[in-house]
Amino acid sequence: MAKFRFRAQAALDLRRREYEQAQRELAESQRDLHLARTRWQQASADVDAAQQAATAQSARATVNELEWYRFWIARLVHERQAQALHVMTREQRVSDAAAACQRAHQRCEALERFREKARRAHDAAESATERKLIDELASRRYAAARAVGGDEAL
Repeated sequence: MAKFRFRAQAALDLRRREYEQAQRELAESQRDLHLARTRWQQASADVDAAQQAATAQSARATVNELEWYRFWIARLVHERQAQALHVMTREQRVSDAAAACQRAHQRCEALERFREKARRAHDAAESATERKLIDELASRRYAAARAVGGDEAL
């Protein structure tokens, strides 16, 4: 019985490695997105806390202190906007990585289907060869039995 050998095995291995790499990149971009969202949430909480502190101090604060609070809050709002932009960038990277992962999976899956088709063809050819051999052995046995004793041997 001949051993099955898939000629495109090297290409299949390469496609599997590409798919695994695409999965790693997708996971990494999702992790980065999670971190960016966490930072944006923290920046939003900082803005809210600063606004509450400014409101609490507004009755007894001097003009200079109120001005300081206003600039502080403006800086925090700017940081929150920067974090929001960072989140949008990370979301796009996740989207791109997911699309790349999907394409890599499809390429890998196509070769795996081709491999299975080749495997089934190989198995069918092996079965046909085996059936042919069994039929030939049965025919020889019949011919040998007929030659030795005639029809009584059957």
